[in-house]
Amino acid sequence: MSSYFLFLLLGLGSGAVYGILALGLVLKHRSAGVVDFGHGAVAMFGAYVFLDLRDRGTLQFPWIGLPHAWTFSSSGLSTPVAMAAALVYSALFGLLLYVVVYRPLQHAAPLTRVCASVGVMLGLQAIAVLNFGTQGRSTNPILPTSTLSLAGVTFPVDRLYFAGLVVVLAAVLAAVYRFTPFGLATRAAAENDAGAALIGLSAHRIAAVNWVIASVMAAAAGILIAPISTLDPSSYTLFIVPALGVALVARFSSFAVTAAAGLVLGMAQSEITKLLTVWTWLPQQGVAQGLPFLAILIALPLLTKRLAARGELAELRTATVGRPVRPALTAVLTFGAGLLLLAALQGSLRSAMINSIGTGVICLSLVVLTGYVGQVSLAQMSLAGMSAFLLSHLSLSWGVPFPLSFLLAAVGAVPVGIVVGLPALRIRGVHLAIITLAAGYTLDALVFNATSFTGGLAGKDVPSPQLFGLDLGIARGDDYPRLIFGAFALFVAVLAGWMVARTRLGAPGRMFLAVRSNERAAAAAGINVSRAKLSAFALSSFVAGIGGCLLAYQQGTVSPSQFAVFNSLSLLAVVYVAGVGRITGAAMAGVMFAPAGLFVSLLDRWFHIGQYQGLVAGIALTLTAVQNPDGVSGQLLGPKGPVAAVRRLGTRMSASKDTDAPSPAPDDNNTPATADPRRTVTS
Repeated sequence: MSSYFLFLLLGLGSGAVYGILALGLVLKHRSAGVVDFGHGAVAMFGAYVFLDLRDRGTLQFPWIGLPHAWTFSSSGLSTPVAMAAALVYSALFGLLLYVVVYRPLQHAAPLTRVCASVGVMLGLQAIAVLNFGTQGRSTNPILPTSTLSLAGVTFPVDRLYFAGLVVVLAAVLAAVYRFTPFGLATRAAAENDAGAALIGLSAHRIAAVNWVIASVMAAAAGILIAPISTLDPSSYTLFIVPALGVALVARFSSFAVTAAAGLVLGMAQSEITKLLTVWTWLPQQGVAQGLPFLAILIALPLLTKRLAARGELAELRTATVGRPVRPALTAVLTFGAGLLLLAALQGSLRSAMINSIGTGVICLSLVVLTGYVGQVSLAQMSLAGMSAFLLSHLSLSWGVPFPLSFLLAAVGAVPVGIVVGLPALRIRGVHLAIITLAAGYTLDALVFNATSFTGGLAGKDVPSPQLFGLDLGIARGDDYPRLIFGAFALFVAVLAGWMVARTRLGAPGRMFLAVRSNERAAAAAGINVSRAKLSAFALSSFVAGIGGCLLAYQQGTVSPSQFAVFNSLSLLAVVYVAGVGRITGAAMAGVMFAPAGLFVSLLDRWFHIGQYQGLVAGIALTLTAVQNPDGVSGQLLGPKGPVAAVRRLGTRMSASKDTDAPSPAPDDNNTPATADPRRTVTS
C-alpha cells in the first residue's frame, strides 16, 4: 500500500499546476467573461523567459525576425532575480494581450472570443518553436529537494510545497475577492458590466488588473513545474486542457473548489500511472491523460446552467452566413476550373493543390457545424484521422473494396462525432469548445497512441483506390502526382460542397440557422433543437471523414501526427480567417491558408516562409476575430463586398434601360420580376 500512497503524493506537483492555472482562468472569466485558451501558452512562454534569464542571462521578446533577444549577463542570473524578472515580464505581457486582443472583444460573440484566444495560443506556440526550438528543456530544482518520510513512505518534500502554494493562493484570492473593495468591484462588473458602468466602475480597468494577476500566476505555475516536467512548446500549451476541466468543476467561480479539484486531478492521474503497472489489462497509454476529458464530460452538463451570464452593453456580432446560388451550376464550373488548374500544375505544386482539396473538405465540415449551427468544434482533425485509419483497416485488414471502404470509413467518424456532440444538447459556445478540445486531446492520448490501431510511428498504409480495374491512385511508377487522382479528389470535394449547399437551401438548413440564431425561439417554433444539433454533428463528422480519407489516399501512409489536436486548432484558424459561414470560405481556406496547401507552398517556394505558417495562422485568426468576424470571403461576397456592388450596379443599369424603353401595355406576361434580395449574398 505504501507505493499507492507514494504515487498519490507525487501527483501533488502536477495537480498544483493545474490548480494554479485554473485559478487564473477563473480570474479571467470572472472579470472579463473570457475563457482563455491561450492561458497555457502564457505559462509556457513565462517558463522559457525564466530559463533563458537564469541559464544564459538573455531576455527573450515575443516576436520574430527583429532582434528578439537581449543578453546582459553571460553567466546568467540568480534564481530569485530571474523569477522576479520573468513574473514582471509576464505581467506586462498579459496586460498587452488584454489591451490588444481581449478588450476589443468585450461585446463579441462567444465563438469570436474562442477564436481569438485560440489564435493567441497558436501564435505564442509558433513563436516559441521558432525562438526556442522543439527540443525539450529541463532545469535545476527551484523548491527544496530534500525528502520526507511519512507512514513509511519517503517522497520529495517539494510536492508539499506545491500543494501548500496552491492552497495559500486560493485562500488569499478568496479573501481578496470577498472582502476588499477591489474584489467587490470585480464581482459587480462580472455580474453586470452595464450596471457597473452606471455606478462609475470601469469594467475595462478591473479586467486589466485581473488579467495581469492571472498572467503572473500562469507564469509562476509554468516556472515551478519546469524541474519536474520537461519544457517544450506543445505539452506546456496543452496544460490548458486539464486546467479547463478543473475550472469547470469549480463553475468558474469558487477558488477553494478550484484548488481542491486541481490537486485531486493530479493525484488521480498519478495513481492511474501506478495502477497501469498492476492492472495490465488496461490500455497502457493515454488513460491518465484522458482523465481530464472525463472530468469535463461530467462537469459540463451538470454545472453549465449554474454559470452566471454577464450583462452586455451591445448586441453580439457573429459571422454572417452565405446563401448558395445555383449550386449545381456552381459545382460544374468549380470542377471545370479546378481540373484545368490541376492539369496546369506539375510536381509538388499539383500535390499541394490536392492537399488543399482534402483540407478544404475538412474545413467544409466546420462550415456546417460552426457556420450554420453555431457549434464550436476543436476536434475535426481528430474525426478526420479516425476515418483515415479506419480506411486503412477496411482496405487492408478486412479486404473491403473501393468505393465501399471509402464510404464506410467516412461514416465511421459519425458515431464518434455524435458522442463528442452529445454535450451540445445542454451547452454551446465556449463551453462546447472546451469539451471538443478535450475530446481531441483524449483521442490523441487513447486512440492515436494505440499502436494496434495507428501503427505507431510507422503509421498505417492505405492502398490506392481501384474502380472497375482503373487505378485512381496518386502514384504509379514514376508518375507522381497523377492527374487522375487529383480529378477524383476534386470530384469528391465538389460533390461534398454541393451536398452542403443543398442542405443549406433545404429544410435542414433553415432548421440549422434557426437554432444558430436563437435556440429557445427555434424550440418554440416546433424545431427539435436536440435533433438539429446531433444532425449537424453527424453531417459535419461525415464530411470531415471524407476529407480525412482523401488525405489518406494522397499520403499513402497515415500517421497520428497528421491529425494531432494542434492541427484541429490550425484548421479552425484557417477556416475562420477565410469565412466560416460560407462554402466559399472552406474552399478559400484549403487553397490559400492550408499549411501544406497551394498558396502556402508557393509562398514557401518564392520567399521561404513555410516555417512561419503557424505564426501567420495565429495572428490572422486573432486579427480576424477582432476586426472582421465574417472573414475574407465575407468581405468579398457579403452585402458590402465588391461582388454585391457589381450586382447592384448591374441591377441599376438594367433598371435605367427599362426606364428609357417604352412602357409595355399592362399584361401579366410582361410584368417585370422583382429581384430576390436573398441572392445578394452568395457562397
